[in-house]
Amino acid sequence: MAPSSGFVPQRRRSGLITEELDGEVLLYVEPAHQAFCLNPTAARVWQAIDGQRDVGAIAERVSLEREIVAGALRDMGESGLLEAVTDLPSVDLSRRRLVGAGLIALPFIMAITVPRAAEAASCTAGLPSGPACSPTVHCCTGICNEATGICQ
Repeated sequence: MAPSSGFVPQRRRSGLITEELDGEVLLYVEPAHQAFCLNPTAARVWQAIDGQRDVGAIAERVSLEREIVAGALRDMGESGLLEAVTDLPSVDLSRRRLVGAGLIALPFIMAITVPRAAEAASCTAGLPSGPACSPTVHCCTGICNEATGICQ
């Protein structure tokens, strides 16, 4: 079943910081303190979203199957990157179709954990102003050079 091509996605209008880097797109949703990395294929889908193209037009523009684009749009919507996502049919791509599309060609959205400022500042083990790391005082990175007492 092909997804409806009537859905016209719109990017989130506020609270979104976007950065392009080596063909990928990094997105930070400020209100939720969440970051996402779109692989080059998902980045192409993202860049084709202009508030005028529907699923079919986006699929044609990025040379992907409608089902694959619909899946990427659903993931973007669930991640809070789009204004609203109407009911897109669930995508059940067979293993054969996935292999035919090629894993590299599939849109992939990776969520990145972003600590709040207070959480990031709470790691002091191994820093000059904080306690040295040891088997009982752990580093934020999880890697302690016990000989020097410095986090790595």
